[in-house]
Amino acid sequence: MDATSVAIVGAGLCGATAARVLIDAGYAVTVFDKARGPGGRTATRRTEAASFDQGAQYFTARDERFVGAVARWQQLGLVAAWTPRLWAIDAGGSRQMHPTESRWVGVPGMPALAAELLSGVAVNYAATVTTSALESGGWRSGLADGREFGGFDSLISTLPAPQAAAMWPREPLVAAISELSFLPCWALMVEFAEPLDTPIDAAFVNHGPLSWIARNNSKQGRSKAECWVVHAGTAFSQANLEQRPEAMGPVLLQALAESLAIHLPAVRWLGAHRWRYALAHTPLQAGALWDASRQFGLGGDWCHGSRVEGAYLSGLALAERVMRRA
Repeated sequence: MDATSVAIVGAGLCGATAARVLIDAGYAVTVFDKARGPGGRTATRRTEAASFDQGAQYFTARDERFVGAVARWQQLGLVAAWTPRLWAIDAGGSRQMHPTESRWVGVPGMPALAAELLSGVAVNYAATVTTSALESGGWRSGLADGREFGGFDSLISTLPAPQAAAMWPREPLVAAISELSFLPCWALMVEFAEPLDTPIDAAFVNHGPLSWIARNNSKQGRSKAECWVVHAGTAFSQANLEQRPEAMGPVLLQALAESLAIHLPAVRWLGAHRWRYALAHTPLQAGALWDASRQFGLGGDWCHGSRVEGAYLSGLALAERVMRRA
């Protein structure tokens, strides 16, 4: 019997892409995500007066399939080219960069892409999957709130590999990801009372605790408030992995001041977020992992190079496997 119903765990770009392709092909798709909205690591944090791209900062498009998707989103007004004053900050000083490759951002925030793909799809938000197994009647999953869903012909997971391995430890497919490790990232979001006195809109930081800083309001469609996003480097993030967000905020704020070598104005709002599985240490290039005998698949950006484009391409690969049943 041809598969007609598919469960997808994860409403990030990978899961959203797979859902869109399958819905358009006539499949019945149900998506589950523990967050309150779409996007996964293409996430936006909103406060009363500001917004922050706390995860993926931008994306590039190289594969022709993703280039086509970006062109369509651009026509819809959901993406825009971002041309920040980009710098590199090294131990010996800073220098302005002049990149030629286009950098794209979602409008009005990075989740706009996943949200558009999930239009018309049955998505269960704030739905943490705690149990999931293949039974005689198909795949069945239980949620943290006690609800259960079952009878799915196929199951797709777009969780980070360590979370997928913990959820389905007995699945043969999990053996392929058992050695895959992930690197963490602490992110700082800060709104200032006035603009920072710096020519820098974004910078790669190549020394100290930080790896990236960006003036979030330099991106199209964002609030006018002076908002900055700071990403710590993987070594610093690993060393401080179990710290509390309220403890990390002031530390990262001080690192921002030191990287920019300026006096920071008054802070209106500050928050920190830990991405425990920010980046695969050695990402796969498989596109997707698939067990045809059990109609079970694994995917995500970690399965295709750890980039936003990779998440999209992994979603395409997962959908193709479901439709081929191979």
